Formats: sequence, structure tokens, C-alpha cells
Amino acid sequence: MKKNIKVLVAFAVFFVLIQVGFWQVDKAVEKHNNTQVEIDIVDGKSSHESINMTMEVTKYWTDYDVNKNLLTGAQYDAKILNTGKYVFKDWTIIVYMPDEGVVDSLWNGEYVVEGDTITLTPMDYNVIVEAGKDQPYGFVCTSKNILHFNTYKVYGYFEKTKQDMPFYWVLQIIRIIWAVALVCFIVVQICLIGYKKRQRRDEKIIFQTMDTFISFIDAKDPYTHGHSQRVANYTREIAKRIDLDEETVRNYYYIALMHDCGKLLVPDSILKKPAKLTADERKVIESHTVIGADILKDFTAISGIQDGALHHHERYDGAGYPNKLKGEDIPLVARILCVADAFDAMNSDRCYRKKLPQDEIIKELKENSDKQFDSKIVQYMLDIVADGQVEGWALSE
Repeated sequence: MKKNIKVLVAFAVFFVLIQVGFWQVDKAVEKHNNTQVEIDIVDGKSSHESINMTMEVTKYWTDYDVNKNLLTGAQYDAKILNTGKYVFKDWTIIVYMPDEGVVDSLWNGEYVVEGDTITLTPMDYNVIVEAGKDQPYGFVCTSKNILHFNTYKVYGYFEKTKQDMPFYWVLQIIRIIWAVALVCFIVVQICLIGYKKRQRRDEKIIFQTMDTFISFIDAKDPYTHGHSQRVANYTREIAKRIDLDEETVRNYYYIALMHDCGKLLVPDSILKKPAKLTADERKVIESHTVIGADILKDFTAISGIQDGALHHHERYDGAGYPNKLKGEDIPLVARILCVADAFDAMNSDRCYRKKLPQDEIIKELKENSDKQFDSKIVQYMLDIVADGQVEGWALSE
């Protein structure tokens, strides 16, 4: 659950970062679109790669003024050219007149004449010069001679959209990946919920089966009633303290529940004998490990369940049974069971003796560390005792 919350928080943080990225794109576009450019055009050469001007005389005529001076009138047709990939809008053109002249009409714009300049601004319908297009304008000017305009200054704004920003498309791809990942996460969680429901159902069946099986074992010997359950609880707690994963802890618990199942086939006369066992009887008792492993050989639902039954009487020094395994050659679950089983045996009444005092049990565990027991496992068991977790174990999951 905590892991899922962390993942969802990560998704939320990532979503916020994506939105911040889009906001930055919007700000960058807004800043670009509100930044006016100034372009100088002289003799057909522009200071900007995308904007240029053309102007030509399409007609002219001569006349005389009131003082009988010869005047030349001409119609000048011009175009503002946008060869770039962005819209150019809200433009203004300043035309520098090379000689004195009088502008008496103009089209496709409004003009102001000040000294030797004509300032032209567009009308509502032609404020935009589309990418790869042009906008025409023109005027009639009367002067002594035909004028040759070659100097202009252009002001305006290039308009980008979000789609013109490469980072916008990077963010779109990231957002798609984020959305797909979120959907996959949700689908996986839904599947996991179903899986966990089935797992809990299967675990319930397994536990009920084991519980029934354990009741048969307990019925064999009233002195060991509850022994398997207590050993399972100790085993689970030790596994947790070792910091094993949740599934392994659960499996070790089930393995511990079944560790003594081989005693079902041990005769009652030997199992409940209050006197000292003969050598042959001792062999029969010791055979419960092999018998238990054989009983569980086809129990594949829990990994390693045979190890618990077969090896929980192996000794760390190699003097145990049935295979005289030594040290870490003994499976971890069996090393844990060895300590938990011995502790509960010493802490319980048996047909041949009363339970031992706690200080004596602790002494036995310590003295047999790295002999009968793995010393690291003993320390975990002693910590459990110190924490007061020996008494009060529940009798079921």
C-alpha cells in the first residue's frame, strides 16, 4: 500500500512538472509574439532573412504646377514579402523619400508624411502577412522627377504557435508516455487486487488444510499440543527480524507448521514413552524427519516445505540428522526451525520432564550457539524473549 502511494505521488509530481513545462512553452510563445522586430531594408537587402520589400513605378505622367513648373506624377506599387515560416502581423513600414515629393493618395493602408518619410500602417483586413505570402500597398506621389525608393524600415511581430516550439512536442510525447504508464499502473493494480483475493483464498485453504493436519499431530501427543503453532510463530518473527521479504516470511510460517508432520507415523508407544528411549527407538523417532519430507514431497504450493521437515534437526556443527549437514549448508528455514523448535521444547512440559526455567533455557541457547544452533538465529530468539514476545501468541493466522 505504501509503495502504491509513493508511485501515485510520483505520478502526481510528474504530471505537475509536465504542466509546468507547458506553462513555460506558453510563456515563451507569449514573449516571442509580444517582442517587436525592427528590420532595415536598403537597396533590396534586408537585415532579416524573412522580410523584404519590392516597389516599382507602374504608371507616371507629367503636369505643371501653378507656377508653370514641370511636375511628374507616378503610381508606386509595393509589396511586403514574408518568405519565412511564421506569420508577420501588425506591421508598420517607414518609406524614406530620396527627394521632395507630395503624396496625394494611398491604398491598403493609412499613412503619415513627416519630412522625408512616409509611415504606412495596414488596415483591418491586411494586418497579417501569412508565411510565404505578401501584402500589396501603394501610393501616388508627385515630384520633380520619378522617385526611386530604396530605403525602408519595417516594424512588426512574428507570431508563433505552441506547435512551432520543439519542446511542446517533447512534452506531448512525455504526456502520452505518462498517460500510458498511469493506465498500465491502474490495470496492474486491478489485476493485483484480483490476484491477492485469489491468493488470500488459496492461503486460507492451505492454512485450513494445515490446521487440520496439525490437529492430527497434536492428537498424537497431548504434551506437544500447540507446539507446531508456537514454533511457527517464533519462526515467522525471526524471519521478520532477519528482514526477509513478505512472501518468504509467510512461506517459513507454513513450513514451520508442518515441520513435525512425520510424527504421524511414529508409534505412540515410542512417541509418548516417559522413560529413556533405546537406540532403536531413538532411530524411529529420528526417522520422522525423513518421513515428513516424504509426506510433503508432492506439496509444491509452498517452496522449500520439505526442507523444514527434513532438516530441522540438523546441527550447526554437523552432528545432527538425518544428513549431518553443517553450517550454512543447512537451509536457512531449517536453521531457524532448529532454534525455535528447541526453544519451545525446553519451554514446554513433556511426558519425560517439566519445562525448564527461562534462565536455563537462555543458558542452553547461548552455550550451544555455533554448536547445535546458528548463533545469529539464537540472538534473534533471545531478542524475542527480551521483547516479551514468547507468551500470548495467537493460535491462528
